Amino acid sequence: MENVKKIIYSEHSERDLRAALGRLHENDAVLSYYQLYGFLFAMACAPEPIKPSEWFELIWLDDEPQFDSSEEARGFYQLVVALAVYIEQSVELNRQLPFGGQYADQWQSELAQWCDGLLMGHMYLEELWDIALQDLSDADTCKEVDIVLNLASTFADLDDARQLSFEEGMELTDDHLPEAYELFCKVLAVYASVAGQWGEVKWEMNTEQMFLALEPVPRDTLCPCGSGIVFAKCCLH
Repeated sequence: MENVKKIIYSEHSERDLRAALGRLHENDAVLSYYQLYGFLFAMACAPEPIKPSEWFELIWLDDEPQFDSSEEARGFYQLVVALAVYIEQSVELNRQLPFGGQYADQWQSELAQWCDGLLMGHMYLEELWDIALQDLSDADTCKEVDIVLNLASTFADLDDARQLSFEEGMELTDDHLPEAYELFCKVLAVYASVAGQWGEVKWEMNTEQMFLALEPVPRDTLCPCGSGIVFAKCCLH
């Protein structure tokens, strides 16, 4: 994280952040608390580290809000970064969702918002994800990432998902949701592991490139510098 005052995310921090988002929402189009939570989860799972300065402005769905003072703006930024750090730590501990281990109707609305934020964050990083998955060349991982996005879309708008399933002859009922949520928890763990997998692949690729670069070049082959002249008459001298 960037050089800002460190705040340990706590219940007090959560209350302050929720209150700040509530005040901002009165005059600005800003993410809700759980949309922000899901969005920051997507940032924490990014194939490459993403700095707060790169994603912070995306919290607002319209123009940047007007804070009453620079202190208020700084305090808000610190709270958001503290939540981002907390989510990063939770991901490292294999805790993806800020809800219970089993599906419950009581937080269906919050889950929908969380999934909406996740989808927003993934879309922002879509090109990076395409590169990472292409380098991994793992069909199972690609499939499970697709399942994450499909289930997130389902939970983000259950009414639309039910209508679509009805039109396709597959009725989505409340009885299906616990099983779908259980699967969602499992594939989110895979989603969160992609960055580590890609890091290992890139390291192996870089190591191989370095090895090839250190291999001796025969005198009568073209020079690796790209001059078009044989090595003996080019960079060898």
